[in-house]
Amino acid sequence: MVSNYLKLQYTLLSRHIRATGLPVWLAFFIVFGLAYFAYYALVQYPLFGCYALLLGNFQVLFLLTEKNRNDFLKNTYSKRDFHKIRIFENGLLTLPSFIILFLHNQWGYAVLLAILAIIFAFLTFKAFGKSIPTPFAKKPFEFIIGFRRSYLLLLVLYLLAGIGFYVANSNLVLFCVVCIALACVFYYQLPEPIFYLWNNHYTPTVFLMRKFKRGILQCLLLVLPLLFLYVIIFPSELFNVCIVLGGILLLLPFAITLKYVAYPREINFPEGFALALCFSFYPLILALLPFYYIKAINNLKNHL
Repeated sequence: MVSNYLKLQYTLLSRHIRATGLPVWLAFFIVFGLAYFAYYALVQYPLFGCYALLLGNFQVLFLLTEKNRNDFLKNTYSKRDFHKIRIFENGLLTLPSFIILFLHNQWGYAVLLAILAIIFAFLTFKAFGKSIPTPFAKKPFEFIIGFRRSYLLLLVLYLLAGIGFYVANSNLVLFCVVCIALACVFYYQLPEPIFYLWNNHYTPTVFLMRKFKRGILQCLLLVLPLLFLYVIIFPSELFNVCIVLGGILLLLPFAITLKYVAYPREINFPEGFALALCFSFYPLILALLPFYYIKAINNLKNHL
């Protein structure tokens, strides 16, 4: 029974990869390349690289504890098989990061990751009786959905930032702010139903500008409290705050633009590759943003 489930998941994953236009073998090659990049990043930034790996795995493990998904598995399989599946899933997802940490002799972080994988295999985060309140308006909807899917990660990042303030580690605080901003970027990875766009009476240009404005404002709502404290406690680091704010003002509109370049399908390899290029060499966004903005405008003309 367990092997049949795993074969089914592999088939679904293969179909999803092919839907992006990539052959399956190339997708696994890209994953290997990302693992190598993470390994190299830990050489350059051992402390924050470990934090990033743990936080990324933490969010993925948290998403797999979704109640409806786990209820389906519990109703389909025996309790023993259910836990086997969950432990295997978590172990498989965290294995690349575990190996990277192991190769860097980061024993403590590797053991912590293994413990998290086991603990999350036995957890199911039940839906609240009422929706989790958010500080965001209904429009745009991306932040409401994204916030409710990542609230635990955001809580951990705020706690880490608090520790950074307490021990006077400005780099740790700034790292947490950047992670929160990146989480906001990934809120825009899924497209909305087409009738959401049909309800708009705006031109493509006005529609995108409104998306940019609301997205930036709601992202700032999450990061400004930390940045204000950062400026008060570390006044000599004001330039770093300006860099982070500048990054948000460019990166978030770029993510929104990529979403509507791909619309109505999900963001696939071409758009993801463009985003990865900007992460690797950020000034490139100054050239890519206008190019993809024009493409998004032309694509939205078919739907608005």
